[in-house]
Amino acid sequence: MALVEFTSLLEAADSLPDLARRLGDACLDAEGELRAMRSQETAARQLERVEAGAARLSLATWEEVVADPPRFPDEVGGRLVDAIERARTRQPLDFLGVLRGLCRKALPEHFLGVGGQVGLDRGLPIPFATRPINRIPGFDCTPAQATLHRNSLLDPLPYSLFEFSERGPVRVVLDFTHGDRLDALTWKGEAGLPRIATVHPPGGGDLQLEIDGDRFFDVRPEGWDADSVLALLARAKGERADIAVMPELSLPTPGALEEALAASPEKYPPIVIAGSAHCRSSSSAGGDEIRANESLVYLDGRVVAVARKHHPFTTKRLFGRTLADPVTENLSAEQKTVMVLSGRRTRLAVAICADLDEITIPRLLVAAGVNLLLAPAMTMKVGSFNTALCDVAGYCQGVGAVANVRWREDGKPFLCLVAVPRPEPAEQSAALTGDGVEPPPRLAILDPKEPLALAVSWH
Repeated sequence: MALVEFTSLLEAADSLPDLARRLGDACLDAEGELRAMRSQETAARQLERVEAGAARLSLATWEEVVADPPRFPDEVGGRLVDAIERARTRQPLDFLGVLRGLCRKALPEHFLGVGGQVGLDRGLPIPFATRPINRIPGFDCTPAQATLHRNSLLDPLPYSLFEFSERGPVRVVLDFTHGDRLDALTWKGEAGLPRIATVHPPGGGDLQLEIDGDRFFDVRPEGWDADSVLALLARAKGERADIAVMPELSLPTPGALEEALAASPEKYPPIVIAGSAHCRSSSSAGGDEIRANESLVYLDGRVVAVARKHHPFTTKRLFGRTLADPVTENLSAEQKTVMVLSGRRTRLAVAICADLDEITIPRLLVAAGVNLLLAPAMTMKVGSFNTALCDVAGYCQGVGAVANVRWREDGKPFLCLVAVPRPEPAEQSAALTGDGVEPPPRLAILDPKEPLALAVSWH
């Protein structure tokens, strides 16, 4: 590669995280070379000098030089400038040294102060979300992120480099706005992980819809009964569930429960993933119609995130009808956002049904360090759902739960699908139908700290 002055990246950056992203992007482009250089004595010494010099500077100092790049030589001192210049002959070794130094001091200080949203782009260092679940008595767990990132460019620092562009079909945003509350609800120390309810309203599979040629949309549940759904959510709270997840397309509108949850949040689990619903709106740019399959995430009765389905469902068998030709869910194709609610311990994301049956979103979830994956679904097939949940369980020490429709017809694949961060395959995930439980259950409660065979109770 052509040699680039470090100061050129500094001048292009509009913030410290943007500088780190630019450095990380260049390092990803030469990851193989950089890994090899780290094992070479001279290059390793050069890297160490740059890293040590960059790590001595505070967050305030780095923010000052990003705001005023010509001050860089005077603010950081000649030793760091000289170390960067020497490492530049093995570029981007100089960039990696600065980046690792930032990850030792300035970036940890920065992320401790973040109280809003952080958009992820290729090269941005992301701090690990760590829960010491190995401290739960008797819990044999999958490897921690630090183990899985051993020999990475940032090893042994508790960071990973995000490898996807924000300009792709799906962007990822970490939202730290409610981090303290999220951590309090989802990490209980030795007492375990959060109890999760999957809620299955009456009338599963009884749906109204409109088919237009090879497209379908405007699916609505028949006989929507808000009171019965709220009663199930209240029962989930009575069973000490911290989280409730409802199936896909189980609501007439995305906000059908908003007023009731806001009025009496104490009656219901503090985190509610309110199924999903088809909806139409106009885009802010150009007024084009947006057709979305949308799920609202509630925290203590307030909407804190919106999830929109990315991957449209295609089928010839639609809600009890067998069609001559396949039809596809008529979702508009605007860029979607995966909003990840983030704390120091937990990263919570919602994916809707077929989004777990494709390549892009499961990879994004793992890359963002999601360790609590909740999915409303309406499916007759398991597909790749289990693979996506187990990726989160295996690579992020995560917990996953899919709430599916209770189908009236035979052949339903599962009522709930759950995964926990245990290493043995038979103990990591299970697709559960509730068969043999009478009357047919409307509520399943997952306690992730229990052995999987005992983790789910039916109500």
